Amino acid sequence: MRRIVTVLICDDCKDDAERIWRALSSEGYDVVYQMVSTPEAMRAALEHQEWDIVTSELYMPLFSASEALGLARKLRPQLPFIIVSDENALTLTVALMKNGADDCIQKSALARLVPAVARVLREVETRRESKRLEAELRTSEMRYRRLFETAKDGILLLNADTGAVTDVNPFLLEMLGFAAADIVGKKLWEIGLFVDREACRHDFRELQQNGYIRYEDLPLQKRNGQLFDVEYVSNLYLVEGEKVIQCNVRDITARKEAEAQYRILDVFLSKRAVELEAANSELEAFSYTVSHDLRSPLMTINGYCQVIREQCSQSMGRDCLEYFEEIYSGTMRMKELIDTLLEFALLSHRKLVPVPVDLTGMVNSLAAELSLTSPRRQVEFTVATKVMATGDVKLLRIALANLLQNAWKYTKKTAEAVIEFGCTEDGTVPTCFVRDNGAGFDMAKADNLFAAFNRMDGAEAYEGMGIGLSTVKRIIERHGGKVWGEGVVGKGATFFFTLPAPG
Repeated sequence: MRRIVTVLICDDCKDDAERIWRALSSEGYDVVYQMVSTPEAMRAALEHQEWDIVTSELYMPLFSASEALGLARKLRPQLPFIIVSDENALTLTVALMKNGADDCIQKSALARLVPAVARVLREVETRRESKRLEAELRTSEMRYRRLFETAKDGILLLNADTGAVTDVNPFLLEMLGFAAADIVGKKLWEIGLFVDREACRHDFRELQQNGYIRYEDLPLQKRNGQLFDVEYVSNLYLVEGEKVIQCNVRDITARKEAEAQYRILDVFLSKRAVELEAANSELEAFSYTVSHDLRSPLMTINGYCQVIREQCSQSMGRDCLEYFEEIYSGTMRMKELIDTLLEFALLSHRKLVPVPVDLTGMVNSLAAELSLTSPRRQVEFTVATKVMATGDVKLLRIALANLLQNAWKYTKKTAEAVIEFGCTEDGTVPTCFVRDNGAGFDMAKADNLFAAFNRMDGAEAYEGMGIGLSTVKRIIERHGGKVWGEGVVGKGATFFFTLPAPG
């Protein structure tokens, strides 16, 4: 590819200017040139255009190479300047070369012009590249110096051969309580920073061999003798062919204090967790025992009530019979509550047996059972297909049964009841749900939905003990999932839960 070169030719002979143009063009240059023969014309050309090179005749009627060189050096100091002349003025030529001319070519030997131009153009490019690299180096050094001066870690620079400190940043001086004069020029093991000087010498030799050394927890000594712990890292690297060692020092006193506090807190929390687990186990065992022991006297009362009602109803007044009916109904409600408590307590003790579970089939089975309990009710069940999960079959059946029974119960006053089971993808975790268009609930009280024996406002009109959703929560959480509810009063409710995906 031909290179474009712009040439300012100081000459009063147009033929000679064209000879210069032809000489350069014949060797692969696209030459753009302007001929000037007065100082004014050259000044104007230099001020209004960029040039790659200047050529000049030694003598012209109104101008000279000496004047041209002076003007070029004044306005464009780095612009290459080549004398192209037929004059044989050795003394003047030598003087011009000493003053900055790059070469001198006889017009009778213009073949030498092309290599001379190529050479000075390369030199110009080299100078430009050198300046660019110098600027980048200065920028890099300034950036490094700013980082070095403002870093919030201590930094030491060492001579890699002797171990003498060549520089230290302000943060480390403040950390140690030293002045720069106390450290710079001394060897690392001579400044009183390391507790064990011989170990420091040994580490320095290891650093020279391996190029890297690191300590997670190293004791150092401040100027006042106070010991403190640091993270210490040293690297050996090359800077312009010279080996340099950089040591980074980070005070870890605060971190170690925080870690000690975390360990104390962890021990405390672990102890509390064990105590809480023991208390929960005792409470569950107590609930199970009490519930179990209450069944026997309760069933005795229930049995005697039935005997008295059957054998003595003819001799008892109407009021007495009503009293016995209330007693009997009360014992049945108490039995139901005790059975619920026993079932709830057993949930925590039952071992999980996780297997792939067909939730779709399970919901269809439970929906059919509910429909048989109230054949006259018209409830539309919508069940998503092929919903699978991993879990304990018996426990998941209890959870789904409670959710569906809940929906069945709270839609009994809805003319066209709809109960839906489905599944959505929330990221990588499938989220199942049971939705109904029944009584709904106030979201402001949603936090209490899953509390045992807690019933929402208006729930008195519906049968139940207030333990169903608590049972669901306990089962789902034992499977590593979560459960939550959303609802609108009078428009229905949706209960969501997550379970591990199959496989």
